[in-house]
Amino acid sequence: MDNKREKVDSKKSKPDSKSPKPKSKSSKSDSKSPDPDSTTIQSKNKMDKSNKYPRNRHKFMSIFAGKWKGTREIEPKRKGLMSLIEECSPSLRIQKLEVLLNRISAQHPVWPDVMNEYKSRLAGQRGEKSMYFHLSMLSDSKYQIYHGIRLQYRGFFFQIDFLVICAAFALVLEVKNRGGELKFEKEFNQATCKRNGQAERIRNPVLQAQLQSRKLKGWLEDHNFKDIPVHYLFVNSNEKTLILSDPGNEPITRHICNSEVLIEKIDQLANYHQNDKLDAKELRKLKRLLLSKHTPENPDILKQFNLSPIEIPTGVKCPTCNFIPMDYRYGTWCCPKCDMKSKTAHIPAIDDYFLLIKPTITNAELRAFLHIDSISVAGKILSTMNLPFTGKYKDRVYYQPQPGDNRCQARP
Repeated sequence: MDNKREKVDSKKSKPDSKSPKPKSKSSKSDSKSPDPDSTTIQSKNKMDKSNKYPRNRHKFMSIFAGKWKGTREIEPKRKGLMSLIEECSPSLRIQKLEVLLNRISAQHPVWPDVMNEYKSRLAGQRGEKSMYFHLSMLSDSKYQIYHGIRLQYRGFFFQIDFLVICAAFALVLEVKNRGGELKFEKEFNQATCKRNGQAERIRNPVLQAQLQSRKLKGWLEDHNFKDIPVHYLFVNSNEKTLILSDPGNEPITRHICNSEVLIEKIDQLANYHQNDKLDAKELRKLKRLLLSKHTPENPDILKQFNLSPIEIPTGVKCPTCNFIPMDYRYGTWCCPKCDMKSKTAHIPAIDDYFLLIKPTITNAELRAFLHIDSISVAGKILSTMNLPFTGKYKDRVYYQPQPGDNRCQARP
């Protein structure tokens, strides 16, 4: 590996009269000595516009060697901005958590647990969405990027926050949006999170990314893509988070970065892997394979919190005051609390049924959930919703419509 890196360095050092000189970078020098007990992972990548050449070129940690790479700068040229991210389906888990919170009472014993997970999932989703800005710096002609790809390997599913693929390598990104102070301990490879003076052990996100990369490598080999190397990174997307690590913990810290230096890490990989492993045809084939094998998660949220369907309040919810249930009178839903009237208030209620109870519904089940007595009225409601169905008359079963984004789709 060292020989190959030396060759890359020698190629970079040769001047090219045709290409413009890259802009120089500099960083403020720090006279303070580092803390001997911990190492802070920080980015000091600032431009010194006043000088043509930087006074102190910053050091950066190599993703390969786990040690400082000297003062050499890598500034590869980019062909353009990324115009496409393959984004997988929105999180059904978050949708179901939100519906469950809106249905059960705040006094229910599981309500705090549901709310805590809902907030945690939303924070994670915001952190992943913030990555779009940074990943937009990559060339769309060179890189394929998949958000939330979920694949099956050896009977179990694994999901990757972001997967970056080019002809030379693949990169697994595990994105976290945790606040406070993250510390990576060398002993036992533990990670702790400290907030409001309280420290707790958390799953090591670096080891999570490593495990996902191993599963992806095995999945690729099972589908005859054996030559492409797979790397991994834990990316912190919270700019207020402080990351610390014990001294001598480079095998872990070299796989950590803040979101603002992610592109620099990808540049390191691009400069190390000079030879392509896949041609254009193989890249297109891999893309089709990934999209076709992606399987969205559809968790049983009631089972997760040990709830039964009979514990879920039934009825149509008032869109104005959230009262349950509304009354159905001559084709109109009326709220007995605020007198609000609606012709379509039953649609969100049926969506709630599909998300929480089960993906199928009959006329009788609809009447019980919406508090309707008339078989003909229930049948009319179901027919106007244009739901897919099987069977006739009493044996007819209606199915939850499959959203158009239940597969990975191109982000506009």
